[in-house]
Amino acid sequence: MSDPKVEETIFKYETFINDVLREDLRRVQIRLEKINTETSDLIQEKHTIKVITDKKMHPDGFKTQVNIGCNFFMEAAVRDTSTLLMNLGLNTYLEFTLEEANKYLDVRIKAFEEMATALQDKAAKIRAHIKMMLIGIGQLQDELNMEDSKRRNVHDESLYGVKER
Repeated sequence: MSDPKVEETIFKYETFINDVLREDLRRVQIRLEKINTETSDLIQEKHTIKVITDKKMHPDGFKTQVNIGCNFFMEAAVRDTSTLLMNLGLNTYLEFTLEEANKYLDVRIKAFEEMATALQDKAAKIRAHIKMMLIGIGQLQDELNMEDSKRRNVHDESLYGVKER
């Protein structure tokens, strides 16, 4: 027979791991995925700016198609690529020079990388906490098993009058 208090403690630890820590880890990983996606989008945007403003590739500007709504496209010719309109968020646009646009993207990329690093650290701490709790559960279970084996040995001695070595 095992100790009901120890079994209850083990159950509480397992419940805490599954209901709280693993859920926290899942949320952190979802946020990390979103931040990594945003970072890769910004890097792609930076690359796109480099391509469309390259005077060697497009000495006279370039032609493109613009979605004017409901997947209706209109052809557009861009002659001057010295300034860009960039969406800052919430459909707010600001005109940037190429240098300003690159600085803005660099700052945003750096900020997202720092957030990603912080979330990776947080995920590592949660994983370490889970591991420590699992080690504690293992120790409690070993303690229960040792108590059970001692009881069995005492029970065997009383039945057979023989000590096991």
